[in-house]
Amino acid sequence: MTKKLSQINTQDIKIIFLIFAFYLLPPIAIVIKLIPFSVRFILLTFIGLLMFFIRPSQGTSNIDLGITRKNFEKSIYAIIPLTLLLGLPMILLSLVNDPRIDNSELSIYFYLFYVLISCPLQEFAYRGYLFHLLEVLALKKWTRIIIAAALYSFVHIIFVDIYIVIATLLVGILWNIHYDRYRNLASVTLSHSILGVLSILFGLI
Repeated sequence: MTKKLSQINTQDIKIIFLIFAFYLLPPIAIVIKLIPFSVRFILLTFIGLLMFFIRPSQGTSNIDLGITRKNFEKSIYAIIPLTLLLGLPMILLSLVNDPRIDNSELSIYFYLFYVLISCPLQEFAYRGYLFHLLEVLALKKWTRIIIAAALYSFVHIIFVDIYIVIATLLVGILWNIHYDRYRNLASVTLSHSILGVLSILFGLI
């Protein structure tokens, strides 16, 4: 059941503040050049890490946040076709288009950091933790899915490319539908890692 405006309490206000501070302000700061574009991945990782440490004070369990073995195998099998479906167009486009961003100087250590640290923390921030916050606000299923996807898409305004914003909105919706069904971060993290690496290799982000 969705809360009415008159039912909003102090906890709801805190959650709205968290969403504004962690999901809206950082990308805006990069766009207006208060934060360098070059630290974009480090910033996203830091935000995810900060949220991970905030979590215990709010009395949430790992299961609430998708950190569980429940539905692990099912979610992995389910995410593979979706990842292939999304990855194939990226590969085909890379064959006919030049890279938007030159990432050729990135080392293997960056990719290890991205896959092992950055992606898991991004998924914690934009799937596990964000879904939990939206559930505390008593938002309906599809409202949660759309808002979470919109916030995930919004962070990509830093690339100043409407096609990337639209693409990440659609991908975010698909990942959110998957996560809402299986409630396991492992599968969406795997998909995010694969598609993210392809995006960086092909100079999309």
